[in-house]
Amino acid sequence: MSSELSEPTSADETRSEAAILSSPRGDVEDPIHRVSYSFRRDGSELWVYTWLEDGAQLPEHYHPSLEEHWEALEGAARVKLDGVWRDLVPADGPILVARNVRHELRNESGRIARMRTRVVPGGRLEEFLTESARAAREGLYNKRNLPTSFRGVAWVAEFALRFRDETVVTSPPPALQRLLLPSIARLSRAGSRSSS
Repeated sequence: MSSELSEPTSADETRSEAAILSSPRGDVEDPIHRVSYSFRRDGSELWVYTWLEDGAQLPEHYHPSLEEHWEALEGAARVKLDGVWRDLVPADGPILVARNVRHELRNESGRIARMRTRVVPGGRLEEFLTESARAAREGLYNKRNLPTSFRGVAWVAEFALRFRDETVVTSPPPALQRLLLPSIARLSRAGSRSSS
């Protein structure tokens, strides 16, 4: 990935799909997962355009309130849906990722893969991906989604709690997250208030 980061473009500043796809990479770069994204809104739906570098991995997660329709536009990606891996290539057309289905993406093809995802409803997924990418650029967590510092612990706890209605990363296990994250978030807020 380039060391120069472009400023994220909000999906509210709608660009055409052709303009997005003519770019060599997305507007929002995530160096930890080796992906970049661009976004486009269409009514209540969100279109997410994803460039996966060779070696990219989006860790296992699920969406309690969002449905996704993934499509490979160029190259091939490995997709895990409900524990089963398969290849996703342009000839497959869109595939459904229903609510609450655990899923993960990898690019092991040796070249870049470009994906297009229709998200119904669009919800706050753009905000989730943009903030996660920013935290990756700041080094707040590592490839296994584990915090790299106390600041990272505080960020992960607050971030996971704020988006848990739409996106749940499955590592650490969601049951453990439900037990620990509220306490960690409270402690980090209390610590930041006392240091002010």
